[in-house]
Amino acid sequence: MARFTAAETDIAIGKRIQLRRKELGISAEVLAEKIGVSQQQFSRYERGATKMNVNHLVDIAIILDTPIDWFFSDSKALNLEDTLYVPIHNDALRFRLDYHWQQMNNEQKRTLINWLDAISGGQ
Repeated sequence: MARFTAAETDIAIGKRIQLRRKELGISAEVLAEKIGVSQQQFSRYERGATKMNVNHLVDIAIILDTPIDWFFSDSKALNLEDTLYVPIHNDALRFRLDYHWQQMNNEQKRTLINWLDAISGGQ
């Protein structure tokens, strides 16, 4: 079975943290402060330059409202699909939809609304 090296795993986890943090609009400085590390140390975590304390990863998962195993989903050993985590809490979903809506052009918005109408039976 193919496996990441420790360094590759650290990089993959760091990328996942950064992805989820940005999805939620949380700055690196704020997240670093919440887990009790310097912004420089947190930057090293996100780049995979240093190994992260497991307690910090648990704290990050809680703050980002994300299952901890999602951070490992790039691991070949887990054989998981590379999909974005979709939170089930209404506030998080609303925030995420608002974020994506702001990024879309009018044609994309029309397409999304048409698709939503189609899957909901046009109601």
